[in-house]
Amino acid sequence: MAELAPPIRRRFSTRAAAVFAAGLSFALMLLSGLVLVIAPAGRIARDLGWTLATLDRTQWEVLHLTASVLFTAVVLWHLALHAATLKNLVWGAATHSLRHGTELLVAALAVLAIVALVLTDLPPASWLRLLAGFMKREYW
Repeated sequence: MAELAPPIRRRFSTRAAAVFAAGLSFALMLLSGLVLVIAPAGRIARDLGWTLATLDRTQWEVLHLTASVLFTAVVLWHLALHAATLKNLVWGAATHSLRHGTELLVAALAVLAIVALVLTDLPPASWLRLLAGFMKREYW
């Protein structure tokens, strides 16, 4: 009978840890944000003794804030680990000229469009405001 080879021990990968931590903290932030949209307002939640998964509204708010801080820290860690790649995406190593300028412009315009939609109260930002308002006023 052949002996089984011992499992290969891989070294801890900080890059993989950063990717997993970013993804998981984003999922937690998304979940807690969705719960806060559907949760009753503070006073109503307190008066009703509202909980979801044993957490009250205040605990969901703290969870959301903490997940947001964790996500921000992990994204900064991820960017630090991949600074050379990010620099290479923006500035070509060989030509020292702007690379992926179109992609950078599209991403920047998408972020500016979201800000403009919020400031002008246009869809889909207005739809999200209406949904949150409905959950707070009409549903609860």
